[in-house]
Amino acid sequence: MRKSTFSKMILPVFLTGCISVTAVGCGQSTESDLSSNTSDAKSIVSSTQSIDDAGNLESTENTYSELGSNNDDLESKTDKSGDKSDKTESQTDESIISCTETESQSDELASQTDESENQVIKKSEENSGDIVVVLDPGHDDKDDRENPELGVNEQILNLKIGIACYKRLSEYEGITPYLTRYDEVCPNTDGMFTGESECIHRRAYIAEEKNADFFISLHCNASTGELGAEANGISVYVTNYPKYRDECERLGNMIIDHVTSAVDLGSMGVILSEQNEDKGYYDDGTVKDKYYLLSYNIDYGRPSVIVEHAFMDNINDNAILKDDEKLKLIGQADADAIAEYYGLKLKLKPYSY
Repeated sequence: MRKSTFSKMILPVFLTGCISVTAVGCGQSTESDLSSNTSDAKSIVSSTQSIDDAGNLESTENTYSELGSNNDDLESKTDKSGDKSDKTESQTDESIISCTETESQSDELASQTDESENQVIKKSEENSGDIVVVLDPGHDDKDDRENPELGVNEQILNLKIGIACYKRLSEYEGITPYLTRYDEVCPNTDGMFTGESECIHRRAYIAEEKNADFFISLHCNASTGELGAEANGISVYVTNYPKYRDECERLGNMIIDHVTSAVDLGSMGVILSEQNEDKGYYDDGTVKDKYYLLSYNIDYGRPSVIVEHAFMDNINDNAILKDDEKLKLIGQADADAIAEYYGLKLKLKPYSY
C-alpha cells in the first residue's frame, strides 16, 4: 500500500517538473537567440523595414535598392537568424516530444498503480512487525463451496471476511498480517504439494515461510444444507495438543466475544477438534486433530484455530452473510480480537489541519 500511495504522491510533482523544465529551457533559449538576431537586423535596415516574430527580415523593393551593398550582408545575417530559428523550433519540438513521452510514461505508471485491491494488498505486505499472523480465507476453486440454494458461496464469504480482517489488523502497531489467498485460486499453484489436502498443506506452509506466530483459518458453517436449519452462531475449533490448547482457547473466546458484539450472531463457544488416530500422533503422543488445518500447523510448530463465523443455512445467519457491510464488521471484529490477544494499540493517525 505504501508503494502504491508513494507512486500517486510523486506523480503530480514529476509531471509539473517536466512541464516547467520544458517551458524554461525552450522559451529562454528561443527568446535570447531571436533577440540578438533581431537587433543586428534593425541596426542595418531603415524604418520602412520590419522584423517578423520568427526573426526574419521583411523588406520592400525600395528598401533593398537603397541598401545596395549592405543588402548581401543583411541577407546573410537574416539567413543565419532563420537557421537559428529553425534550430530553436526543432529543439522545441524535441522538448515537446520528450515531454509527451514522459507524460506517456507517467500515465503508464499511474495505470500500474491502479491495480485491483487484492493485488495492492499482496504487494504491500512487508514483515515489519514483531508479531506475524497468517489469515486463511478457507476453501478455493479446488474445493468449491458454492451453495446456489442458499444464495452464497463460502469461499467468497471467507475471502471478504479475510480482507476486512487484514485491513483492520494493518491499522495496529507491531503486527504484520498475511493472507493465504487473494482470489478464489488454490494457493498451491506451483504443485509443491500433492494429494487430497494439497491446498490445505500449502496454506500451512505459507505460515511456515512467514514464520508466523499464529495461523487463523476463517470459515462459515452449515448443518443441513437447506435454508431453515436450527444451528446458528459462531464457533471456534481448537487443537487437542496441550502445548497450544490454552492459548488457542483464549484467542477463540476473544474472537467470539468481539464478533457477537459486532453483529447479531449467537455463540456455540470454543470446541475441541475431533481426533483421528489414522493420522498418527503429535510429538508428545497426543492423537492428531481431525482437521488438517490444525494438525499441519502443529507439525510445523505453531498454534492455529478454525473460526466458523455463522451458519449459511440458518435464516438469521444467512441474511447477515449476504450483507457485505456485516461481513466487513465480522472481519474487523476478528482483527480487534487478535489485537486484544496480543495487547496491541492502534497506530496514531496524522493530525488533520
